[in-house]
Amino acid sequence: MRVLVLGADGYIGFPLVMHLLNQGHEVYGIDSFLRRQLVRLRGSISAIPIPSMTIRQHYIKKKFGNYHFRMMDITDHSGRLDMVFREFKPESIVNLAQIPSAPYSMIDVDHANEVFINNIKGLMNLIWLIREYVPNSPITTLGTMGEYEQPNMPIPEGFFKVSYRKKSDVMEFPKLGGSFYHVSKTATSKILRYACRTWDIMGTDIMQGVVYGTTTEEMGNPPKSELRTRFDFDDVFGTMINRACACAIIGHPLIPYGTGMQTRAYIALRDSIRCLAISVENPPDESNSIHCYRVINQFDESYSCNDIANRVQKIAKDLGILSDIKHISNPRVEKEVHYYNPEHEKLYKLGWKPTKTLNEEMKIMLEDLSQFKERINHYRHKILPKVKWR
Repeated sequence: MRVLVLGADGYIGFPLVMHLLNQGHEVYGIDSFLRRQLVRLRGSISAIPIPSMTIRQHYIKKKFGNYHFRMMDITDHSGRLDMVFREFKPESIVNLAQIPSAPYSMIDVDHANEVFINNIKGLMNLIWLIREYVPNSPITTLGTMGEYEQPNMPIPEGFFKVSYRKKSDVMEFPKLGGSFYHVSKTATSKILRYACRTWDIMGTDIMQGVVYGTTTEEMGNPPKSELRTRFDFDDVFGTMINRACACAIIGHPLIPYGTGMQTRAYIALRDSIRCLAISVENPPDESNSIHCYRVINQFDESYSCNDIANRVQKIAKDLGILSDIKHISNPRVEKEVHYYNPEHEKLYKLGWKPTKTLNEEMKIMLEDLSQFKERINHYRHKILPKVKWR
């Protein structure tokens, strides 16, 4: 299958490209290298050194065969992206070309606008090109479990039955969002659903949990440096588990926000890319979607921030690394103690199973990151949160 991957240089996008190639697909990657630029502008760095795309592409071709890549900003509607659709004729599209950071979207109005323009305009350009050139090719786009926020009821996978004044209907579950980034994603969800309903485009909206991990099978064992993906640990682009593991390595306190009782859904990087590949290989149809629009809650398990911190501390201790846990004031506006029970059955029905436990993956992460202790320690001043919601 010919698969077009937008955001092919990213934390998830780069290992997804290798996984799809390894599965026998022909892949065309596009990226503007925005993530590299934004992290650099924030004065931070990837904990794991990553080479240029020129070097990456050379080693990908050497290990997996031919790989097409083009540097491009998909929000630029100048015709270059049209040319890719005309020439490559993708049979499936995966859109990961987003600014995936809640703190980044809350810095100020300029950063919030940048997130909205990037995430929404990029998807709009894609769906119009799909309509024009490849109307029968499905698109998988990456949302976030954060779109749902923290409702006081179970969270279905996209739709649920609602009754009101003796009438009932199947409706999309409300998505409120916990930051301007999350609100931008609720907008892209609405856009994709509308395109599916109006133009009969086939779309899968992935509500993904927090992704963590340093490696996947395609990177090799031990991972080959040219095939490794980035790993952010700063206050803006680092996720809870990734940041906690980096903290443990350099002796920085693990820092749950507020009470640490906030619960999130989590999934390992190696499992995330397998889930995305399953979506590519199993497009939505009338049996598993509404108007060919499908929502998948993509995660393995849910944990509180305290649970994550305690697990990291224990596994680090087993490896001879001592770390402290220090609660700090929560910079976000959110419920700290809340009900959280999201459903996630669709992937299991499609044959997905997690490959490693959370503890097993944490151990691998800590062992990997120990090689880059000095590099992480040099940027330890970027760990504490500086962006406040209010």
